[in-house]
Amino acid sequence: MQHYVARIQKILYFCDKKLVTMPSMELKDKLQSLMLKVQSLGTRYVALQEQNKELSRQVERQQLEIARMEKELAQLRIDNEFLKVAHTVPARPEVVAQYKKQVTKMVRDIDRCIKQLKA
Repeated sequence: MQHYVARIQKILYFCDKKLVTMPSMELKDKLQSLMLKVQSLGTRYVALQEQNKELSRQVERQQLEIARMEKELAQLRIDNEFLKVAHTVPARPEVVAQYKKQVTKMVRDIDRCIKQLKA
């Protein structure tokens, strides 16, 4: 934008110095009007660029927030499943002991399978 403003200023300078004797006031007025419009557009362009940068930063922040919330949602789903399972286990001590034995047996079976895979 500055490039265009500089060119229009050169043209205006030319009009002031070279065309003063000629009846070119209408041309000079139009060139000045054009220069003001170019400057106005340049100002708007800079403002829109800044607005675009700010909106881009805002989108980036929102994407990070979405990623954080998705991670939190996944953890909450896991917690929810755990609580569902935990509430299905009866509170009677003999049933809990039976479940503990079953889990212990499963862990031993898994350990044995891992040892076989390593061998």
